[in-house]
Amino acid sequence: MKGMILAIFFLLSGFGNVAASEPSTTESEPPQILNEDQGFWYAQGKEDLLRALNRQLNLNTAKNVIFFLGDGMGVSTVTAARIHAGQKLGELGEENYLSFEKFPNLGLLKTYNVDRQVADSAGSATSYLTGVKGRYGTLGLDVSAPFNVCRSDLGTKPNVDSVLKWAQDAGKATGFVTTTRVTHATPAGLYAHTANRDWECDSQVPLANRHQCKDIARQLIEDEPGRNIKIILGGGRQVFEAANDNGTTNWPCKRGDNMDLIEAWKVDKKNRDKSYLFLENRDGLLNTNLDDADFILGLFSINHIPYELDRVEDPKVGALAPGIEEMTEKAIRFLQKKSTNGFFLLVEGGRIDHAHHKNNALLALEETVAMHKAVAIAQRLTDNKDTLIVVTADHSHTFNINGYPVRGNKITGVGGVGDNGYNYTTLSYSSGPGFWKNVNNGTTDPHKPWLDASTLDVHNKTYRQLSQIPAYDAYHGGEDVAVYATGPMSHLFHGVHEQSYVAHVVGHAACMGPYASVCDVPKPEPQSAGVSTISSHFTILLMAFAVSITMCGQ
Repeated sequence: MKGMILAIFFLLSGFGNVAASEPSTTESEPPQILNEDQGFWYAQGKEDLLRALNRQLNLNTAKNVIFFLGDGMGVSTVTAARIHAGQKLGELGEENYLSFEKFPNLGLLKTYNVDRQVADSAGSATSYLTGVKGRYGTLGLDVSAPFNVCRSDLGTKPNVDSVLKWAQDAGKATGFVTTTRVTHATPAGLYAHTANRDWECDSQVPLANRHQCKDIARQLIEDEPGRNIKIILGGGRQVFEAANDNGTTNWPCKRGDNMDLIEAWKVDKKNRDKSYLFLENRDGLLNTNLDDADFILGLFSINHIPYELDRVEDPKVGALAPGIEEMTEKAIRFLQKKSTNGFFLLVEGGRIDHAHHKNNALLALEETVAMHKAVAIAQRLTDNKDTLIVVTADHSHTFNINGYPVRGNKITGVGGVGDNGYNYTTLSYSSGPGFWKNVNNGTTDPHKPWLDASTLDVHNKTYRQLSQIPAYDAYHGGEDVAVYATGPMSHLFHGVHEQSYVAHVVGHAACMGPYASVCDVPKPEPQSAGVSTISSHFTILLMAFAVSITMCGQ
């Protein structure tokens, strides 16, 4: 033991000078690179090591759960957004961290559907929200329910409940925030059971089946657990309105049953003697006193909430739509006052996916940065002792960071010159409409098929990065996605798991759903991560670190 202590001491104290000199201000020689010598990296490594050795397991019960879902937010998206966020702050970018990248626990999730190698957002939502993997395109149903087939037993046998239903059964207040339509795949996974994710309103359900299979919007308003959700914030107002002739687009769908589901939501709350607020714009969300309402429904756009870079006045409402940060803060503050048993909140950054589908990398990165800020807000408003925060993605995208650009090169910029002599951008896609947008339409020369990136406005939000495979919408990526977690039982995210594992961790951490009885079993005393002697090892390392700093400063 004594020899081991001495070995650790000399190992740490011999790492060289850890003191950093004053940074240079020379633009041609970035100071961050000049100062990142051996001493810099050893000092950083020691700091990370000591933090890891002293990591404590949080074995508390999660009173609150906040689940952040970045739709299409694969690892390459997180990396690029991290750099983009840092560069917006005037940094080189690569050294930056997004808020959730500082979480102490993370793992990888396998995203495939039971019938598809590469997942869609509905089958994957079923997986991480119910703990049961489902088919491509279906919501809240297990594998026994085929896609796009309305069956008479859809209300019973194939149905699987979500973590939101578990939370309601446990007496928790529930809500969700999304930048998509509130009937879109991810939020619908909380409350709907449907054989086709596109059945958002009645006109999308096959006519012969409408008496058997209720559309997603009606399930949200009329059925459990949808009608008991305390706060709903997002887009998709048209899905709830009776069909009219005001020139509104037919997309996503117009109701053919002449039902006004917004009014039906209000009537339901009146009949239950509950107070409510219906919100249509950002001013209403930010300036109305939400505390007196039992239920809140905010539908801020006809379709999806506009992209962060596009949030201009809605032509119908005449006011700005709120962003994900504002909606998240309001939802948390509201739910914190609605139940002494805590709350469950889903927050979806849904338009990351939409931007990737169109090969608009800048829009996707801005959406990711906005979600990173929303996560930071959630951390600030809650206590890590009793709130589990999980951040993950439903699937990845065919989004690439490539070439050998120099450190600090603008992430949306030109990354180098290909073997064909043409400049290319650091960011590109394997599939999508960027194929056509980058074709040099004025030539038939097979050796010069692409436009030169250096001649294009590649930093513009409308620029579509080059893709390899032509597609109207870029395809999803099939690789594993990361899951980041902090708070009670977050250490259970620790390796490679099925995506369905997420719901099981959430249920276990909060003692709800199939894990409701977990709280009846005494929990072991909290320990540091690793072996039982970790605290003494940490003390030794800390002493060695202090001595090495002193020696290096002499």
